[in-house]
Amino acid sequence: MIGKWWLVLGAFVVAAVGVVAFVSLGHGASGTPAQRLASWVGSTSLGQDIGTLEGDGNDVRKALAAGKGITAAHTVCAAMATSSQTFNDELPSPDTVVTQLLARAYGLEYDAAQACYRSPAASTPLFGAFGRDRARAAVLFGDVLRRVRVLTGTTPPTTTTTVLPVTTGIL
Repeated sequence: MIGKWWLVLGAFVVAAVGVVAFVSLGHGASGTPAQRLASWVGSTSLGQDIGTLEGDGNDVRKALAAGKGITAAHTVCAAMATSSQTFNDELPSPDTVVTQLLARAYGLEYDAAQACYRSPAASTPLFGAFGRDRARAAVLFGDVLRRVRVLTGTTPPTTTTTVLPVTTGIL
């Protein structure tokens, strides 16, 4: 009988914790969709996150161009993989389309970083995947920034001077 009582009490506590967690997730999600998105963009530093990944990718190319070798590129790619995972953990955004675009872009950045890290030399086909995945991610990041601008009226600064490619048309 005592064992059953503890089981019921434990189930009640777990349910109560779940309800509190669910309610607290909704807390602060007030305002219009544009206001919620603008708040999320600011709290996650979206522009800086995109700029960091763009900068990391450019640093790989710079290290190779400067003759520092594949080991230097591997170091930058390891940081790039970690950053893409960290930024992906900030999802979901209040906007489903932004969430989907960012999830794909962060996944491509991670894949690019892994291809770079596993590549024994910059001349291998595996390293070629680094460039292709980064280019596809850049298009998605451009789409995200344009969607944020359309919905909120502002574009977060990316702290990079990289011009992102033409949109895929997803807005």
